[in-house]
Amino acid sequence: MKPRNSSSRFSFLFPDLLAFNIIHFVLISKMGFMLGSHAQFYLSFVVFNNISWLICSKIAGIYEYDKIYKVREMLKHSFVAYLFFSLITWLFFDLNFLSGILTFVLFDVVWFGVFLLISRMAMLAVVKFVDRLGIFKKNIVIIGHNSNSLPLVKELEKRGIFYEIKGYFDDTPGSLENAYPLLGNLNDCVAYAKASNVSEIYSVISPQEKAELYDIAEAAGKNFIRFKFVPNFNNNSKFKCHFEFEENIPVMSLRAEPLAEISGQLQKRMFDIVFSSLVVIFILSWLVPILAVLIKLDSEGPVFFKQYRTGKNNQPFLCLKFRSLKVNNDADTQQVTKDDSRYTRLGRFLRRTNIDELPQFFNVLAGDMSVVGSRPHMLKHTDDYSLLHDNYMIRHSIKPGLTGWAQVNGYRGEIKASEQLVKRVEHDLWYIENWNFWLDMRIVLQTMSVTLKGDKNAY
Repeated sequence: MKPRNSSSRFSFLFPDLLAFNIIHFVLISKMGFMLGSHAQFYLSFVVFNNISWLICSKIAGIYEYDKIYKVREMLKHSFVAYLFFSLITWLFFDLNFLSGILTFVLFDVVWFGVFLLISRMAMLAVVKFVDRLGIFKKNIVIIGHNSNSLPLVKELEKRGIFYEIKGYFDDTPGSLENAYPLLGNLNDCVAYAKASNVSEIYSVISPQEKAELYDIAEAAGKNFIRFKFVPNFNNNSKFKCHFEFEENIPVMSLRAEPLAEISGQLQKRMFDIVFSSLVVIFILSWLVPILAVLIKLDSEGPVFFKQYRTGKNNQPFLCLKFRSLKVNNDADTQQVTKDDSRYTRLGRFLRRTNIDELPQFFNVLAGDMSVVGSRPHMLKHTDDYSLLHDNYMIRHSIKPGLTGWAQVNGYRGEIKASEQLVKRVEHDLWYIENWNFWLDMRIVLQTMSVTLKGDKNAY
């Protein structure tokens, strides 16, 4: 997370709220004949909608992307906010149904959606136009021709509308495969910058390594060239350092965790509730009674298999599944194998198609699980695996999921070798560090695709 410019955020928020309320005003003016005795409702509806949009936009993080070069991210997150906003608005209408207002509500939601689409596309067009003109672009050079400069280059390339990288300076250059040339030694840097209209110099070499960098920085300042040091904390390959800011205080953590932020948690929880509610209402409402009868006819025992699994922060929870095995004494200690003798006739089909996992949507609604996350293991396996992998327990820093990044990449089911555990943990940690709404949607769609095609590890 970076320090945010509140005035910049407001410059994006204000036009949205202004257009939003103009739409309300126009609709009320044009549909005034429908107001009648319901004027108080319309007023409360307008206030509710403003508050609802502010909450949804905050959860989706629209105005966190307050830089013009991040308009694509704003477009995607605007869609997420609009989706949640539409659902909340419809719920409000449904709970406060009054004859004659359906048209007002529909026009309100639709026209605001049209405005968001047009405004974001217009912003995107402006970005492309400004980028093509190049009038705001700054020339920059980088001190340090080594692997430490690659993350900086990658980030600056995203901001191509403002930055043009001219090349590197280094006394002991390394071997890099990119399009930017080595321009000379450290002592050549300021002279080149003056001659080539360079605005900023970034150094990935610390002054502790090269004391002369202080002199170079001072000389750059005298020539109105900004000099910036980029600290490197990636020497220890075991950790990836991540910077956050508490007001103006930089804080370094060992990994990025988007779901540690309240906005991320709220956004994910809203998705979980909406998605799992749809599954429960439209699928489980009729599937559970049918499977309950079939499971009872197939073998003796309960319809649901209940087992304590490891949840968020290592807290156990009771995980639900359709029972697919015969009742046995090893269920809490022995993982299921491909040719397991404990399968019921129906159970093999349920596991192969992942239908046995569907009751876990009740766990999602209860808040014990998420639609997407690290798959929960039985308590004994958590104890065993935590001894085999140093970072294993980190996967429990978020809620477990019905599906996950490891599962759609082939690391699901029975663990036969330590390499499988290593890969599963690697994928789970990657998901924790890189979570966003679109990644969840991608994993859900991939899960559906893998299920329809058939997964060799589904047994």
